[in-house]
Amino acid sequence: MAPRSTSARWIIGISIIAIAVIAMSLVQLGDNVVYFYTPAEAVAKAGELRGKNIKVGGMVVAGTVIWKAEDLALNFTLSDLKGAEIAVAHKGTPPDMFKENQGVVVEGSIAADGKSMQSKHLLVKHSEEYKSTGDHSTMEKTLLEKSMFKDQNP
Repeated sequence: MAPRSTSARWIIGISIIAIAVIAMSLVQLGDNVVYFYTPAEAVAKAGELRGKNIKVGGMVVAGTVIWKAEDLALNFTLSDLKGAEIAVAHKGTPPDMFKENQGVVVEGSIAADGKSMQSKHLLVKHSEEYKSTGDHSTMEKTLLEKSMFKDQNP
């Protein structure tokens, strides 16, 4: 009868350890999960989201981008194109593909009123169109002409 009680103890011990590891993993995962909201959802839930790290996805509104290269300060308005808008302040260099009328996901914290957001990270939607290699000078000229920073390039 001794072998049975020893194996039962091993099973109980391993089960307790497994439950503890799973519980700690879930607690850590819960602290690191960042939920994705639309601007309308973020504005509606701003009071309860204040102080939390969240992701808000939408479109950069044309004519709202203000880039101050000397301060590395980027300000723009994020919209869901249904009327909800959030003013975003980002410190740092914007991603290469950042531009007006482009889909972006902003990670950061939202103000209690839901009208503004401080960004920690910007994620830019990129094109799924792949082009064959060819004359890059024409492609570079086209990209420069479309760039929102064209007035800053020599």
